[in-house]
Amino acid sequence: MINTRRRFLTDLSLGAGGFLLAPLLQAVERQANGNPGALPSRFVFMVKNSGIWPESITPKEFMANGSNAINASLINATLPHTMSALEPYKSQLSIVQGLSGKMCQGGHTSNFGMLGVFMSAGEQSAPSPMWATADAELAKLYPSPFNHVGLALRSYWSSQAYGGTMYPGISAIGPGKELPFQGSPDVAFEQLFGSAVSASKQGEKRFQMQKNLFDFMIDDIKKVEKAIPSSEKAKMDAYLHSFEELQVRQSKLVGMKTKIKECAPPFTDKFTSEVEEIRQEAHCDLAAASLIAGLTNCVTIRLDSQVTVYKALGLTNHVHGIGHDEGSNGKNQSECNDIIRIHHMALIANMARKLKAVPEGDGNMLDNTMIIYLSDSSNKHHGDCLEWPYVIVGGCSGKLKIPGRYIRYPKYGDNGSRTIGDWWTTVLNAHGNPIKYYGNEDLVLKQNGLSHAGALAELIS
Repeated sequence: MINTRRRFLTDLSLGAGGFLLAPLLQAVERQANGNPGALPSRFVFMVKNSGIWPESITPKEFMANGSNAINASLINATLPHTMSALEPYKSQLSIVQGLSGKMCQGGHTSNFGMLGVFMSAGEQSAPSPMWATADAELAKLYPSPFNHVGLALRSYWSSQAYGGTMYPGISAIGPGKELPFQGSPDVAFEQLFGSAVSASKQGEKRFQMQKNLFDFMIDDIKKVEKAIPSSEKAKMDAYLHSFEELQVRQSKLVGMKTKIKECAPPFTDKFTSEVEEIRQEAHCDLAAASLIAGLTNCVTIRLDSQVTVYKALGLTNHVHGIGHDEGSNGKNQSECNDIIRIHHMALIANMARKLKAVPEGDGNMLDNTMIIYLSDSSNKHHGDCLEWPYVIVGGCSGKLKIPGRYIRYPKYGDNGSRTIGDWWTTVLNAHGNPIKYYGNEDLVLKQNGLSHAGALAELIS
């Protein structure tokens, strides 16, 4: 039994002594015993740049159907060779196509539009979110110490920024409030796991100092609050509330120390590498470990941007150049995109493998997870938003009827056509947010009497 546990935890990259995680897994099982709803749903949004060509993720059996609506099993379908890494997870794989997003900004990026369903600022302007994006809304439904983790390689679509805190312009926690992303895997490691284990050996000491500081700050704010004019009291209340939230999080992390320590991935050179592909792998390792440790239930990862060069994959041109059909190192655009997609699918498959290895309730963590692979520029490099393809891996907590299915809606403007607003409304409704419609409606479809503007009821369990 002990050897079995050791092999199981080694496969998760939990490090020496990982068998101590067994009590955690037993606790999760007890929590869900007779009550599947007690388990949180988990979400990972993996955002790529420069579009996802619909035909590149379409099984050959469905290529001849044109734009007709399809809802068919994937089990016996032939996945494109670039998606072969997901073959072991075919029963929990979903490919969703045909959803339009013409209410969003087209071009190199839709900025917040892909997750917010609104027209964001143009590429050369600083985008500002109109409201919380769908990933942030889902994070609110399943609170955790780190309610929503953002990880990125680069900042906004054409930025050369590399490392540190970034604002890619794709995810927001509220109107005008962009989600901060961490671009340095080593720093993210400290931020997420530093309360229990530290790469620099100083993390625990710093964590305790921060906890003491929060305690002192809250006491001081309460004292000042009594002496300030009533007109300033609301500001001080908000200030106090922010510090109290941080204090609560620190207290939760103290109670989770053993759990965090056992789930933290081993700190290796991967976390300090400047190789783009390795940094992507490090971010995905952090995402999986954070979900397993219970530090968060929602992670958004910006995989790449226009300036990313996949040198370790043998490419010499950046994503933007490849998008303009310049090719790279003797390979044409299609071949370059295939190479990148194979790499991305391997990242998703590795994360799925780690989650599937963790028992939970009557199944495993992957059963209660949605890993969503999407592009910020819809269906091609200069996205026209006529179609927004999604690749999803995970059981979706049994709340959606999509695992193991290939689903395609009629093309834009045809009867039965649907939008990404309908899609995010569906995902939110299925997970407990009864919003009537999320985002802006497509006014052209509405004018022509083709707007659905509501949840896709056929996809909800």
